[in-house]
Amino acid sequence: MGPVKEGWGMGYASPVNEAEIPSFEEWDSVQSMDLPVHHRRRTAGLWTAIATLAVALAVAAGYGYSVISQYNEELANLSARVNSYLGVPQQLNRLEAGLNKLNAGQESLAAHVQKMDAGWNSGLNKVRMRSAELVAYTNRKEHAELDQRTANLNEQISEITFREHLALAHIAELEKQLAHARQELAVARASYTQELAALHEQQISSQREIDSLTDMLSREQIAFVAEKNHDAEVVQGVSLHLTGTDQAHQRFRGWIWIEGIRRRIWVRDHPTELPVVFYPKSGETAYELVVTKVNREGVSGYLLVPANASTAQQNVAYNSNSIIAPGQKTF
Repeated sequence: MGPVKEGWGMGYASPVNEAEIPSFEEWDSVQSMDLPVHHRRRTAGLWTAIATLAVALAVAAGYGYSVISQYNEELANLSARVNSYLGVPQQLNRLEAGLNKLNAGQESLAAHVQKMDAGWNSGLNKVRMRSAELVAYTNRKEHAELDQRTANLNEQISEITFREHLALAHIAELEKQLAHARQELAVARASYTQELAALHEQQISSQREIDSLTDMLSREQIAFVAEKNHDAEVVQGVSLHLTGTDQAHQRFRGWIWIEGIRRRIWVRDHPTELPVVFYPKSGETAYELVVTKVNREGVSGYLLVPANASTAQQNVAYNSNSIIAPGQKTF
């Protein structure tokens, strides 16, 4: 703000003050006159300069006001800081007094702690001595009791060991007797099993003989001859068709045809003397087809049917579980 004031000193003459500014009436009269062009241009420039100067003065005034406001705020803050700094020595004095009092208390406390340490050390030494005496007495007493218990335990262990030896000897004797009894039992069981198996075989053999006699008495044997690739009617409704024969091994293959139910029973590599069993309706007696001889051209054999069955019966049912030699394929 200093340079601005100095710039507007008494020795400064503004060109605006020296210029003669006509009034509005004069200006209107001048406008009506035929003035020269350069005079009108000069007047317009003068008014432009006046307007620019006014704007500059307004900007300078606003800037100066903002700067002065900022300086006033900084001065107020500075005064507050100075007032706060003036109270620092008093606070330092109070703090120093507190520290002195604290040091005095610490010294008193250290002296009291030293006294207490001395008392505690004396008491602790007494306690240690008493504890050492008690520990020594307890160790002696425990060692004596432990020695006594060890002696008693050794006596008990010796007695238990002696009894264990006696028990082991008795157990060994019992094991020998048990092994002998098991051996005798095994021999008796084997003998009983053999006798039972022999009896069972005799029973089965007797039953087979009875069944054979029963079948022979209750069945009718019908002989037949069949050639390869031809249908041979064994009984009415039952025919045998051969597809191949093996004379060397006495085997044949083909099928049995049941006319009544339109069913075909396959036979593959079937040996001689082994019947092909098939049943009529559920609950009726089985039929057995047996081939007794195989040659290159065909086979011959017989069919076992119930004695009371008519050879003209067509309802000879179905095959169920035909008897096959071990190792042969089923059909």
